[in-house]
Amino acid sequence: MSVVQLVMKTMPFLISRILVYALFGLISFLFLGLMIGISILLFRWFEFGAGFFFFIIAATFFTVLAGLRFLERYVLYMVKVGHIAVITELLRTGKVPEGKSQVAYGKDQVVNNFGSANVAFVVDKIVYAAVRQIQRWMMRVGNFLGFIPGAKNIISIISKIMEVSLRYVDEAILSYIMVRKSEGKEESVWKSACDGVVLYAQSWKKIIMTAAGIVAFVYVLNIGVFLITVFPLMALANWIANSAGVASFLGYIAVVGAYIITSMVKRALIDPVATVAMVRAYQLNIKDMEPSMDLQAKLLKVSGKFKSLFNKSKEDTHEIAATTQDEKGITPSV
Repeated sequence: MSVVQLVMKTMPFLISRILVYALFGLISFLFLGLMIGISILLFRWFEFGAGFFFFIIAATFFTVLAGLRFLERYVLYMVKVGHIAVITELLRTGKVPEGKSQVAYGKDQVVNNFGSANVAFVVDKIVYAAVRQIQRWMMRVGNFLGFIPGAKNIISIISKIMEVSLRYVDEAILSYIMVRKSEGKEESVWKSACDGVVLYAQSWKKIIMTAAGIVAFVYVLNIGVFLITVFPLMALANWIANSAGVASFLGYIAVVGAYIITSMVKRALIDPVATVAMVRAYQLNIKDMEPSMDLQAKLLKVSGKFKSLFNKSKEDTHEIAATTQDEKGITPSV
């Protein structure tokens, strides 16, 4: 199934994200306008300097960012992981079970695979940190080729591609956890996550072309959306302004507004498409592949976060074994 087909078949998730981010963007602009109005009134009443305006705008900007992080952590994270669950099921079986909406099915799968969104969030964060450390190690290993003419430039480009695509790799590894659960494997999410990281390290060279396409897609659309929005907003600012000072201030506001719009479009539309592409590439390239124990041993030495993931997998494996023995009425040997 192609990326376009997967995107079309999971359109309810994109629509949900677009609606939520559009509402958040609207609220952000209203909040920005309110704060500008308040700052203008205070300026007229108390004759504050221009620095006061920039302080208000900066405070407003960081407040919006804090609100965005809260939204993504406590409102949209379940939607994101549910989307990954549906993508995984489509890649595995070609269809999603009927009888309920995709969003509802995705939420059920999150609970079935992780127990709660909080567990998925913690696994996600540790996997992200582990993969980042492993990528840096792989690039340091690549630096040994620096004596080859032009090798440093190539390594630098690959490093940048891997860095930008990292935010989607952890989501692909979450999909691997779901595949293992759907196959009936009696292993903890930590064990599956650990194996998923090893498989990524084994297959990253095959995934790099998809990653390069994702990076190009993200940059081109981000720049395009920003340019499409910033020029009309700046033109509007110049039309409203009655002096050079006011025009400069409103121009700054236009740039902030364009950044907010670009950020909302990226999160609502660009990120889920990139997620689809990365999950698909990862699943196709690790198919029928077994985690290498030799590589796992190397990763344990170079990544503290991966070692933490590995230790958690061992702890949960012992707990699962003890629970299974109890259920069968077997007394563990000492």
